[in-house]
Amino acid sequence: MHIFMITRGIKHKVDKFINELSAKYLPYTMAKSSVEGKDQKGLVQTAVRPIQLWEVVFPEEHLEIMQNTLFREWGAKPQHKRHGKFITMIRKVLGVKKLPPYEYDAAKVLPVDDAGVERTGIGYKEDYKQNGVEML
Repeated sequence: MHIFMITRGIKHKVDKFINELSAKYLPYTMAKSSVEGKDQKGLVQTAVRPIQLWEVVFPEEHLEIMQNTLFREWGAKPQHKRHGKFITMIRKVLGVKKLPPYEYDAAKVLPVDDAGVERTGIGYKEDYKQNGVEML
């Protein structure tokens, strides 16, 4: 079972709530044992998985490096095809353009520990320029 929710509050209070919720274990009936034919019972940790929206700001000249770093060889696509329509709606609400295609190059990746972190690209917007300088 999955429940989706939004939190709002003082950050350290929200963090404490999420940490305490993550520390809860619930009884869980697993598959039947092949030896005894009985249900295997145990405890399972409550999985609290954040769904977060991020804005990553950097100089325009480094777009290729950032796309390679953020989305690697699998690209900026959502994990499930059915999520594509929601990504399109979010892109429209934010008023951003669809990310441009890029050619993956492992030599153009910043070192970050991204294991276990799913990323889906939404879009981009260009910074306005003042006297030829990007206003990040």
